Amino acid sequence: MTKLSLNIMILLLLLPIGAGAQRTMSLDEAIMEALENNYSLKISRNDEAIADNNVSLSPFLPTITGTGRQSQTTNNTRSSSAGEDKTRTNLYTAGVALNWRLFDGFGMFTTYSRQQELLAMSSQRVKINVENLIMRVCSEYYNIIVQQNRMQSALTSLALSRARYENAEEKYLLGVISGLDLQQARIDLNADSSAVLTQQEIVVSAYIRMTNLLNAGHEINFNINDTIILAPEIDIDSLRERTLSFNNQLILARQGEKLSEYDIESVRANRYPTVNFSTGYNLTRNEFPWQASSYNQTNGLNWGFNLSWNIFSGLEVNRRMSNAKIEAENSRLAYLDIENEILGELDLLYNTYRNNIIVTIFETQSAEVARASLEIAMERYRLGSLSGLEFREYQNNYLNAINRRLTALYQAKISEIGLRLLAGELTE
Repeated sequence: MTKLSLNIMILLLLLPIGAGAQRTMSLDEAIMEALENNYSLKISRNDEAIADNNVSLSPFLPTITGTGRQSQTTNNTRSSSAGEDKTRTNLYTAGVALNWRLFDGFGMFTTYSRQQELLAMSSQRVKINVENLIMRVCSEYYNIIVQQNRMQSALTSLALSRARYENAEEKYLLGVISGLDLQQARIDLNADSSAVLTQQEIVVSAYIRMTNLLNAGHEINFNINDTIILAPEIDIDSLRERTLSFNNQLILARQGEKLSEYDIESVRANRYPTVNFSTGYNLTRNEFPWQASSYNQTNGLNWGFNLSWNIFSGLEVNRRMSNAKIEAENSRLAYLDIENEILGELDLLYNTYRNNIIVTIFETQSAEVARASLEIAMERYRLGSLSGLEFREYQNNYLNAINRRLTALYQAKISEIGLRLLAGELTE
């Protein structure tokens, strides 16, 4: 593989990203675009709008019903004396009625409060979906940064291998080294070329996944040029306090407990009487056939109160009350279970976070030492005091150190964002 053909291959390789790159996207821009375009989040917000519509004053308001009716009766009468006689009678009725429930064991207040709680739960689910989407965007955003850095390392390694191969080719032609050394240099050059191809596929795949998250079509029309910076170390005690107070999953579980209490109140309302007020106005008009002006009409206003009390229902209310209390206990236990699970996840994630910070420090030092060693090895190889295989070992050590550092840095950043998610900070 000549130097010219190799350069052409690399340029063509980088074309899929460079050709579509029109703007440099920051993390905040990526998050805002994803929140605006994500279909699942739009569905959640529509569900929230439905829950908002369900919160109304209808349990407290009366119902008004209007009615109207017209009917006609036609009779044919035959007799030997009068012959055939045809009569037609018209009946018209109209009315309006109002019914207003004044008391139902405070059930109407419970219904209204329950709808408000369902709205709060729907809003909380939107927050959970938002923070999960933010987590996914951050994870892919920083993954792209890592993969692009690995691409740069792979290209650096490829350039070193190309220079080594050209140097080995010159030495072989001069008879300084054997054909075996030249073949080994060619093998390493091909291996690094394949590594660049593989890494390029990984980078493009990461951009495609990010494009899907942003719902930005099927073309890569953005570029990410950023670095990973770790925040100051977080204290576990403050994290635990914030998690117990602001974790969105725990807030949703507490709202579920509150909803179970409203269910108990709804059942308890059946033990009280209900009082309704009703009023109405009715009009009835009968038109008779024997003369055009003959009719009978009645109209008038009515009103009254109605009381009903379910004194005994075969212990049905007791059964429903018992089940409602059991459901409330289940909601309480579910909250405790979620709390225990989230606090356990917090401890595990914090342990990973701290370890990765320490590993990042070690691997950063190792990468710096490996780079310095590689520069010395390059000079020694150029002067002929270091063999190609020995130089390759320094080269691999440098690549491995860079990759370990990037992995530790990525894991530490993702752990940091995960801790912020558990503490409810992503949706503040």
